[in-house]
Amino acid sequence: MSTTTFELSPELRKHSDALREWSAAEVRPYAQAADAAKLAPANWREIFDTAPVPIGRIDIEGDSLPVFSDGYWAGQLAFYENLNYGDIWAAPLLTRGIGQLVVDAMGTPEQIERWYDPVIAGEVMTGFALTEPHFGSDTSLVATTAVRDGDEWVINGSKIYCTNGARADYITVFATTDKALGAGGIACFVVEKGTPGFTVPKANESKLGIRSWVTSELLFEDCRVPIDHRLGWNSAGPVDTAPSVSGRGGALTALSNNRPNMASMAIGLAQASIDVATGILKERQGGFSPQRWAAVSNNLDLMNAALDRARRVNYKAAFVLDHGTPNRYSPAIAKSYAPQTCDRIIRRCMQLLGPEGTSKELLLEKWYRDVKILDIFEGSAQVQRIIVARELVGRLAG
Repeated sequence: MSTTTFELSPELRKHSDALREWSAAEVRPYAQAADAAKLAPANWREIFDTAPVPIGRIDIEGDSLPVFSDGYWAGQLAFYENLNYGDIWAAPLLTRGIGQLVVDAMGTPEQIERWYDPVIAGEVMTGFALTEPHFGSDTSLVATTAVRDGDEWVINGSKIYCTNGARADYITVFATTDKALGAGGIACFVVEKGTPGFTVPKANESKLGIRSWVTSELLFEDCRVPIDHRLGWNSAGPVDTAPSVSGRGGALTALSNNRPNMASMAIGLAQASIDVATGILKERQGGFSPQRWAAVSNNLDLMNAALDRARRVNYKAAFVLDHGTPNRYSPAIAKSYAPQTCDRIIRRCMQLLGPEGTSKELLLEKWYRDVKILDIFEGSAQVQRIIVARELVGRLAG
């Protein structure tokens, strides 16, 4: 990837084009059914078998995503945009979650070997449990508690919208060990599937969009985990050589690096919406006056230009992650700009098509619902702007 223009290498471009064409042809036809059933199609493995390029399947060996000269994170962005150009239902079937990122950021070497390495080896799926019924983005409001009782921690509380929660091998659970400390009292615990006191009341919650994604409600009732299941601790207590990252810091680190990926998913949906709308409008061009068609064409050009800006902001974040000093600033800019821009683009495409734009005969209304969730997930645009402001003018901003 060029460091000045963020143009993709020919190899990554070829891979991306093949992925986009396949996703439109093979993934998109199942979009409406997956949305209605709130479940990925039962034959998803057979659909994935038709992919002409590696797509990073986690259900078989040897299908790892290539690492291109553009960099790991740049490759991730290209992958998520073009996969979701078809539809969004396929994405969660190609990821093992982000809980392991917290382990990597906060864990001791022994914890990383135990819980991070197996995920990288493709053996384990994880969940990330931060959000609770009374809050989303403000991590200081964590109410789930963890109380030490001898060699164990006793966890009580509930979590919502935990991606992969119902099928993960373990969940990284954020809980407060001392409410008086506010955000400073938040710690992170690994809770493995089957732990007594840990239940899943709702395997998949009802949502406005991304309905086929498994996002679960979790309940912890006197859930006991060993003392060394607290990240940064061993059986004797805190480990001096563990990273000095707070529970809140671990949560934000995991979310930050993944935010450009969420932005890329939104870009894929918006590009698909523009292309679908453009195709229909061109078929109807004969019914427009020259002035009206000029206005429509100008709208389409402006939307494509806005989407190109979103890509460039996104790839700037990827470049920083791949080649610079990782920070929360660049990913926050990408996440604050792309999903809300894509929201406006999809809405405008619907408006240009008139009443048909809101019909379930097309996918635009579904993609509009999906992109609204992508704006909220992993930190809303408003929160991202606070992060950017704090980077520019200091902690008091926001």
